[in-house]
Amino acid sequence: MGESLQENSAVGQEAYIELSQRRSQKDLDNEDLRRLGKKPVLKAVMGELASMAPTAGGQLVDCGADGAIHMSEEISNPTINVPRAMFYGILLNGILGLAMLIACLFCLGDVNKVFDSTTGYPFMAIFLQAVGSVNGALTMAAIITIMDICASITFAASASRMSWSFARDRGLPGWRWLGSVQEQSSLPLWSIGTTAVAAVLLSLIALGSSVAFNDVVSLTVSGLYTSYLIGNTLLLYRRINGDIKPYAKTDNGLRNTMESEIFMWGPWKIPEPLGTLANAFSCIFLIVMLIFSYWPTTVNPGPAGMNYSSLMTGAVAIFSLGYYFVQGRRTYAGPLIETE
Repeated sequence: MGESLQENSAVGQEAYIELSQRRSQKDLDNEDLRRLGKKPVLKAVMGELASMAPTAGGQLVDCGADGAIHMSEEISNPTINVPRAMFYGILLNGILGLAMLIACLFCLGDVNKVFDSTTGYPFMAIFLQAVGSVNGALTMAAIITIMDICASITFAASASRMSWSFARDRGLPGWRWLGSVQEQSSLPLWSIGTTAVAAVLLSLIALGSSVAFNDVVSLTVSGLYTSYLIGNTLLLYRRINGDIKPYAKTDNGLRNTMESEIFMWGPWKIPEPLGTLANAFSCIFLIVMLIFSYWPTTVNPGPAGMNYSSLMTGAVAIFSLGYYFVQGRRTYAGPLIETE
């Protein structure tokens, strides 16, 4: 009888220890998940799976699909090639981005080592744990660095091109210089130099305060989403009212300008009613994302963790409206159209 009780007691103790270990491991896993949800860097990695996360990184992955439009004046047959580039760019990058996200999450390794990486860049710690070699991790990090440099060149070309185009339309302060083109090189050197200097000066903010730098960067998300929402809302309004006429190959007139009496679709168009449904969904999606872009990343944030996107967006809007009413309305009358 005594031996049976001892045996049952031992079995009970083993079961209790095993259950305690399971609970402890479960608590650790839950704690890791809680820490994972509180880290903006990892939220940026998981932004595509939870795109409404209030982080610039998580929402910035959804921006930039309109990149081909910025260079549309330099693209042959833009009415077909620009929307085609946008569509296939989203498709290709979405598939590759999801594959890289899944691979990154499976190779995440020890979450604590990722959070506490001495490099300051968690993706380097992920690489190191995945390949188990410093040289291998450095090689992978170098590839990303090279890709960033290449992307920065295209960003500079796009930003200077848009600045020159808007200055050509007399919509920017200093449009006489920013809208000029040097005869020897046929390049808008003033626009290129101004955007390059502005980018360098903005990057120096990070040396003094990372909070201030992130506040400036957050303007990218709210500014892009606001511009997308304005364009999509106006397009949806025209769709519903039937103000856009079908595309006609035989019509060689100048359409879709401020002086046009009618608007006309281009040769690339989503058939109805899918086009209107996609347009309406995009407006709803942008409204939700724009609201979340102003939220902080944590509950009850301090000054360092507060999201100042609303302040930055409001300041830019006030400056833009002030310039327009003081000077811009006298010079800007809409996009200028060059005819041969």
